[in-house]
Amino acid sequence: MTLNLRYDQGRVRKYHYFLLLSLIQKYKRISRSQLAKLTKMSNTGVGKIVRNLIADELVIEVGQTGGEVGRRATLLEINPTGSFIIGVELDINGIQIAIVTLTGDVIRKKQFPFAADQEPYMLLDQLGQEIEALLKQMDSNINKKIIAIGISIPGLITWPDGRALRVPQFHWENIDIKGYLEKKLDFIIYVDNHVRTVLLAESLYGSMKDYNDSVCIYIGSGVGGAAMLNGEMLRGHRNTLGEIGHMIVDPNGAMCDCGRLGCLQTFVCSSELEKQAQLPIQEIFAAFNRKEDWAKRLINRAQSYLGLAISNVICIYNPEAVLIAGPMIQEFPSLVQDIETEVNKYIWAPLNHSFHIVYPEIGRDSGVIGASALVLNEFLRFSNDEV
Repeated sequence: MTLNLRYDQGRVRKYHYFLLLSLIQKYKRISRSQLAKLTKMSNTGVGKIVRNLIADELVIEVGQTGGEVGRRATLLEINPTGSFIIGVELDINGIQIAIVTLTGDVIRKKQFPFAADQEPYMLLDQLGQEIEALLKQMDSNINKKIIAIGISIPGLITWPDGRALRVPQFHWENIDIKGYLEKKLDFIIYVDNHVRTVLLAESLYGSMKDYNDSVCIYIGSGVGGAAMLNGEMLRGHRNTLGEIGHMIVDPNGAMCDCGRLGCLQTFVCSSELEKQAQLPIQEIFAAFNRKEDWAKRLINRAQSYLGLAISNVICIYNPEAVLIAGPMIQEFPSLVQDIETEVNKYIWAPLNHSFHIVYPEIGRDSGVIGASALVLNEFLRFSNDEV
């Protein structure tokens, strides 16, 4: 009985350790007394755990603020250099690898191209070599502090075993990314769909950090989605929850690359608009900005279907905020000009004005930062799976 009690106490301490760490990460700067109020723990208990977090170099003290009764309260925040994460983005335009701090800052990165028809495991071999080469350039103290590797990739990815069931952009089918790389590299590896990593990154570091119930609609060469409820990523039975690009919005619409008619992405994504106009996407939007009739019809139709899709997503998930992200939004913001007006044309009346439309804060490094956010999110919730 004594042994079980000790074991249980150890698990509870571990739970509280990660709970306080996650709260410090969430609130960015917070005092010990505020942590005690949030967790209903004693000030003594919080103090002991904070001392451990500081000793482990995960938390630092960053000055003081006025307390409720005039006393000065010492503030705590995540130590950005207490640990590091390797973030990897696999994209059709190339592969990026970065060393990322616990606060989402990139301290070193490298990029290399690859051919979409390259044999998958040969590419993973090359990726492993590039990661090892990057680590050799880093200070040994940084290497000792790396938690894990996160990989962001488009396509259907199983969770948590990190197998790519289908990545159309790379012509990959059933590729064991996680298992293969963990045999080559001495790190735990997490792999997930790139839309989820974007939403995680914005939730941990960017424009979505104030929202617990959120969705992301990602528009690029295809359309994807992701959703979080109470701060937890929703995945569904096969980790495919959020694949709104293949939601049929017009059964008599254009043929999608999935073989069906009228999927949402046939009206919105860059590759489909290029196919329909027989022009590069840059020229389509240049014509739209010149107010040429054909381009206005094409883009206005895309805006209408996007507004319809967002209203449907709001009815399904009832989020506080909708993050609209992706290359199409970054490069052609006129696509989402007055998008709230479009959404309000279709939204169910009780949900009108119940949500915020939000855009990303994280810029060009969002792929590798998103991959690192995948690791940090699992690290912060580690204790919840153990208790």
